Amino acid sequence: MFDRIKQRPIDYTRGVLAEFATEGELVEAVRTLRDRGYTNLDAITPRPIDEIQELIAPERSDLPRYVFIAGVIGAVTAFGVQWWCNAVDYPINVGGRPPFSLPAFIPIAFEIMVLFASLAAFFGVMIRMHLPRLAAPLFDAPGFERATIDRFWVLVSEYDPKFDPEQLPEMLFALGAEQIAIVPEPPPPAPEPGISEPKEVLS
Repeated sequence: MFDRIKQRPIDYTRGVLAEFATEGELVEAVRTLRDRGYTNLDAITPRPIDEIQELIAPERSDLPRYVFIAGVIGAVTAFGVQWWCNAVDYPINVGGRPPFSLPAFIPIAFEIMVLFASLAAFFGVMIRMHLPRLAAPLFDAPGFERATIDRFWVLVSEYDPKFDPEQLPEMLFALGAEQIAIVPEPPPPAPEPGISEPKEVLS
């Protein structure tokens, strides 16, 4: 677990982006990429696709484990605080009930358990998805706005061990891609040494 935390998080907004017209073409392209050894893939589609989920993320997320742990911590904390307040710090005899009345503490413990678990789930998703993020290189790709309407996109992250920006476009076109975009766009080539751009002469 600690080795995974030390690794640099993969940025799924940088790499080679390919557009496909149909869901079937996207599924076949992703399956082919997986068969050829590409692992850091992401798909942007207008609707959930079960086959894509199984191909891109075959392993179940461990986030539910942390949500469960947070819920248990919340329940134990609630019981502990109520026990301390009612049985240790300021005990009061109310109708002859014991200072530590477990049935009376269950509602508060349940609410705190749900609060801790929901906060863990919320912030866990935000951290893993690198949110909030108001802008990403993907947004500048031509036609990417149709990803929420009728187009299907796949991104090969630049952190993939087999990432090659020169060979990937040809491979993706062969798999049926309609257009390819490298995000972010590479900077223009620098001028050769000793050659300066002509300056405008103002008269």
